[in-house]
Amino acid sequence: MVDARQALVKYLEGFRRTAVFAVTTRCNCRCAMCDIHKMPPNSISLHDAMRALDFLLRNKFLIVYFTGGEPTLHPNIVEMVRYANRLGLVTAMTTNGTAARDTITRLKDSGLFLLSVSFDHWDASLCEEIRRHKNIKIKQEETIRNSKEVGLRVHTLTFLNPHIVGDGDGVGKMVRYVNQRLGVPSGFCYPIKSDARIYPLGENLSEEHLSFRNLRRGVETILSLKRRGASIANLGTYLEDILNFHEGKPPNFYCKGGKDVIYIDWSGSVHPCFMKEKLFNVLHDKEACFLKDVSCNSCLTNCFREPSILAQSPFSLPLGKEILY
Repeated sequence: MVDARQALVKYLEGFRRTAVFAVTTRCNCRCAMCDIHKMPPNSISLHDAMRALDFLLRNKFLIVYFTGGEPTLHPNIVEMVRYANRLGLVTAMTTNGTAARDTITRLKDSGLFLLSVSFDHWDASLCEEIRRHKNIKIKQEETIRNSKEVGLRVHTLTFLNPHIVGDGDGVGKMVRYVNQRLGVPSGFCYPIKSDARIYPLGENLSEEHLSFRNLRRGVETILSLKRRGASIANLGTYLEDILNFHEGKPPNFYCKGGKDVIYIDWSGSVHPCFMKEKLFNVLHDKEACFLKDVSCNSCLTNCFREPSILAQSPFSLPLGKEILY
C-alpha cells in the first residue's frame, strides 16, 4: 500500500494532481444536498476505469478520490482501488456509510489509504431526514467502527446543515461527538447549489441552508476548534478562504480545477469541477486538454478547493496521522 512517505517522495518528484473519480451514479440514499440519485444508473466498466487510472499516472496525478453516487455500490470498486494502488496512486474514498464490513475489509486489503464517512448529526432522526435512508446513523457508525478495527484511516464528513449551524454550539457538539465518542477526526462540507447537468447539487436546499449569515459562525467555530487542537480534517487555510470569499477578500489559494484537480465521470469525461463543462474524455480523446493559468474563486466546493491547496503548498501534504484533505 502507498504510505505517507511514498506520497511525499512522489510529491517531490512532481506528482501533485488530484482526480475526483465518480465511478457510478448509483446511490441508495436520497440526500438533501445531492441530486445524483435522480440521474439514470450508469457505471464505468473495470476495463475503462483501469484505462483512466493509467491516464492519471501518465499525467503525474498523486491522488485519486473515488466517489459516486455511492462508490461501494460499484461491483468492481475493490479491483479499482487495488489497481490504483499498484500504480502508486494515493487512494481515497467517500462513502455514505452503508457498506458491509466485508467491503470495508476488502478495501483496506486492496490498499485504500483514506475513507471519509458521511455523518450529519448526533441525532438519528435528523440523520434520516437528511439522507432519507432508514437507520443511516447506525450504519455509518458501524462503518466507522469497522474501518478503525481493520486499521483504515477514517474520518467523518458532515454537511453544514441548519441542524448543526442553527444550534448555538452545534459545531462544537458535532466535533466532540465525532472526536470523543467515535474516536476519529471530523470533517465538514460547505453547502452548494448547482443545476449543472454534470453533477446536480442541492436542488432542494433552502435559503436557510445557503445563507452565509447562518453558516459564518459555524465556519469560524470549526477554524477556532482546529487552531485549539481539535481533530478536524479540513485544512485551516481552506476554512480561512471561506471567510475571505464572503468578505470580498482574495483567497490564500485559488482553486486550480481543470489544471491540478479534475473531475472524471463514469463515461471518462473530464471536467474542471462539478460546475463546468467537459474538457476532454480520457477514453476517447488523444490529447489531454488541461487548463492553464487557472485562478478560480467562483465557489467553495471543498472537493476541489482543498486538493488545489495540496498542489500549491508542500505544507499540506499528509504526514504521520495527518490526512489528505
